[in-house]
Amino acid sequence: MKALWALEPFHQKPLGIKSMYNLLKQLVGPASNIEVGFIVTRSEPELYLAYDIPAKARFTSYPRKLLKDTLKKAQIPIEDKKVHLIDFDTLSNTAAVDRFLALANSRDVDLIALYTHAYRGYKRFALGSFAETAIHRSKINLLLINPLVKNSLKIRNILFSCDFLQGSKRHILRAIEICKKAKSSLTVLHVAEVMYRWSLDESNPKIHDYRKNVRRMCEWIENECKKSKIICEITVTTEIKPMTDLVLNTANSKKADLIIVAAKVGRIGALMGGSTTRKLIRSSTRPVLVFK
Repeated sequence: MKALWALEPFHQKPLGIKSMYNLLKQLVGPASNIEVGFIVTRSEPELYLAYDIPAKARFTSYPRKLLKDTLKKAQIPIEDKKVHLIDFDTLSNTAAVDRFLALANSRDVDLIALYTHAYRGYKRFALGSFAETAIHRSKINLLLINPLVKNSLKIRNILFSCDFLQGSKRHILRAIEICKKAKSSLTVLHVAEVMYRWSLDESNPKIHDYRKNVRRMCEWIENECKKSKIICEITVTTEIKPMTDLVLNTANSKKADLIIVAAKVGRIGALMGGSTTRKLIRSSTRPVLVFK
């Protein structure tokens, strides 16, 4: 498993960089599986205002030096050949994201690691978000960390919010593999329909079929975890609250160190203000891994 880490050298503190590196090692293995990428655009004031740097170097050798110095200061042992810097003359956030995703595809990675500034309200619309645009456009799994996150040194428990719909088994198996690599336990949260607990029409066979399907899925998850020797707990709730609140509350109560969700974001959803995944990433004090 390989990861491409989107790292820019201007706004990240060494502690946050170390935390991301520590998290990536638990998910993908040693430093040899981690590469770093930075798309140099003309919208970076630290670059276009660096008048003491020759114009030819301002968007090429200078940011590469800054990036290498940032890694060195944080004591991150990434090989020079795995540090990718691309001078891309654009002011478009979307174009920059697409260029970074093209880099990720060319490097054949399984995971992209990103920071988000977690902007809210007008700032999110005025400034845009590289990370949130990546959620919308990426076909590769994303690991996202916002400034509120307090990373654990060790991933001991992973929370996976699962809808039990088509494709869920594939996602569950991926979550189990991550638990095996990180040597962590797994908590699965499923928000069921109210009829799972009670109904005004108990004679309706569709209701009983629905309940059986939920229980069958729970049994399948337990069996797969048992085969993989993963400690597993399944929480099925019918509580009527915003999905983001249910996930964050469960993460707090179960002391999860990482949250996994499967993104279902389309063009219309993005235009209408974002999905549960986006809201979760803005609010979570834990890293969020987004399955694509």
